[in-house]
Amino acid sequence: MRRMTIFAAIASFVAFAAPAIGQHSSNGYDNRYGNGEGFYREKRDRTVYYQYEQNRYCGVQNEEQMKMLGGFNQVREVDRLRLKGRNTGGCRWPNGFYRPDNGAAVYMLEGYGNGQDGGRICVISTPQQLRQLGGNKRVKVVPGNSNLEAGRSRARPC
Repeated sequence: MRRMTIFAAIASFVAFAAPAIGQHSSNGYDNRYGNGEGFYREKRDRTVYYQYEQNRYCGVQNEEQMKMLGGFNQVREVDRLRLKGRNTGGCRWPNGFYRPDNGAAVYMLEGYGNGQDGGRICVISTPQQLRQLGGNKRVKVVPGNSNLEAGRSRARPC
């Protein structure tokens, strides 16, 4: 997987428009602020964040990832974010087979957890290997700026 400069990684970190939705009152939270588990964005900002644990949150990388995480209909628009804990960077992609739209390599993501002790990502070397791993018709094409390694160990050959 090609390495990005830190500036490129930050610049590509979340610049997309999420559709505006009304405030929810049935969730038990004060909806003027982003708190509690779920997806949030401020009214004046397009960035979507996911509070996935009590003390951890991440930034959704792009529209395609948001679709794979369940869609924009679950994003709560708030006056002011009050996310708790540590920003862990870009959100991890769901398990599956992915190919960035700017390359030919196919990646398999599997497992759970975060960081080096979390799930793995590996590069599939041949069409035969892809078929053996059961991904032949399940490869999802994602934007080229997607960080498929987010929340996982470094990519290695499968």
